[in-house]
This record gives sequence, C-alpha cells and structure tokens, in this order.
Amino acid sequence: MKKTILIIAVMLVALSFVFVSCESGNDKYDGYKSENGLVYKFHKKGDGTNTPKLGDFITVDMVYGTDDSVMFDSKSLPQDMILPITEHTFNGDIYDAISIMTIGDSVTFIMNADSVFKKLFRMNTLPPELDSIDNLYFSLQLNKIETEEEVKAAQEIEMKRLEENEATLRNEYLAANYPDAKPTESGLYYIALKKGTGSTPKNGQSVKVHYKGMFLNGTVFDSSIEKDPIDFPIGQGRVISGWDEGIGMMKKGGKAVLVIPSSIAYGPNGRGSIPPFSTLVFEVELVDIAK
Repeated sequence: MKKTILIIAVMLVALSFVFVSCESGNDKYDGYKSENGLVYKFHKKGDGTNTPKLGDFITVDMVYGTDDSVMFDSKSLPQDMILPITEHTFNGDIYDAISIMTIGDSVTFIMNADSVFKKLFRMNTLPPELDSIDNLYFSLQLNKIETEEEVKAAQEIEMKRLEENEATLRNEYLAANYPDAKPTESGLYYIALKKGTGSTPKNGQSVKVHYKGMFLNGTVFDSSIEKDPIDFPIGQGRVISGWDEGIGMMKKGGKAVLVIPSSIAYGPNGRGSIPPFSTLVFEVELVDIAK
C-alpha cells in the first residue's frame, strides 16, 4: 500500500495540467468562470457528489505556477498529498476553490499572486522573480475526501504494517549476513570486526568515529569516510541511542557493524531521508577517545 503522509502546511503542488490563459477582448480569462471571488475552469467532472467540508482531509494531485510554467508538482513528492480543510485566508483562495469540487474533479483556478504569497503562504513579500506576475494558476484533481477519524485510522494501520515489515526485513538481513548475532537488551546487534586496544570510552568522554550508514538493502544514506570523523560525547544523547550503546562497547582502533532497530534509532517518524520504522546498519570505527 502506498504510504501517505499528512502535510499540514499548504505546499501547493500540481498535476500535469496545461495552464491555459489568454487575455482577449472583454474576456480577461478566456474559458474561465468567475463567481464569489473564484476564477476557475473545470477540465473533468468526476462521479463524486460530496464536497469537502471544514475539518475534512483531502488527497489531491496539484500544481501551481504561472500561466506558462510549473513551479511545483506534487508528483515530485514520494507520498500522496493530504491536506486539511481549514478556514479560507482570502476570498477565492485554495480552500474556497476546493470547496466547489467533488471526488474526481480536475480544475484549474487563477489566484492573485500577492494574496497567495502574503496571506496563504504568509510571506512578507513576493519572491523577486515573481514581482511582475499578477496571478498564479493552481491545477488540481481531488482524489479522496476523508474525516479526521478515517485518516487517523488509516495511519495507524499503515504504521502497524511498517513496524511488522521492519522486523521481517531485519530478521532476513541478519539471517543472510550475521546469523550468529544476538541482540542486546535494547535490541542492538553488535558485530565486532576488529578489536581495538585500551579501555572503552566512559560516559561523557568525547570520541571520534568514522562511519558508513546504510539501509538493509545496502543503500548508503550517509558516510564520513571521505571526510573527517565525527566528534561527540558518549552517553549524552547527542547521537541516536543505538550509537551511544554501540560505540560505548568499542575500544580505540576497533571496528564493528551496528545493526540498529528503529526503536533505538529514528523511530516511527523517521528523520530526513530516513523513513519511519527503519532498521539501520552502520559500519563504524572508533578512531580516538579523548583523554
């Protein structure tokens, strides 16, 4: 099931609709209707009968740009786009626009650029490249309308699926690569590659570590190998707890593999390029321990 994510901030994005606008004669926006502050054109009518209401959440494909260029496209996002329906910020804004749509509708709306950026996006001024632009064109398709309860229920189901999938993938990875590895009480898998010398770092001591971080499929998401080692104090929460524990088991010059479940990494929310419920694999080297 394709993962969806609730995007509260109104990042307005778009379908690959063709923005059509020309000023001719007395018809300022050829083919567009204008009523109640809205300027719009329907491209397709869906089979839906209900329109979104305050408090609902909608799944949309959406684009915004000028009359001849696309500035942002929701198809560039890795997940479906879900927006909450809130009070409008000005007459004819995106919420007013969505309020006339039903599921399956495809519509292009024309909105005042100054109002969009200052009232909807809450920016003090328009971007310099848009100083000469009067209007922005928003094209969207309404795919789904859900209540807050329905969205939460779907998210809970998805989170449960991801959590179960993480355990399955981790067990498969360990069976294929480190079948004899045993977890610590926290769930960390520590696989020693090279023993270091001296003592292990004490709580609060600063350490220098080289690392390569990977997903279970081998994709590298971060590395210090071509850079300087990172420097942090052990046991102070400056790194994920799986690192505090794993590096704290090493001696200077030692190398190891840390297989770190999401429960002691970035958890059910993930972080940046790290998806929710991701077990991470780190190849680490304890370069130095501060005296």
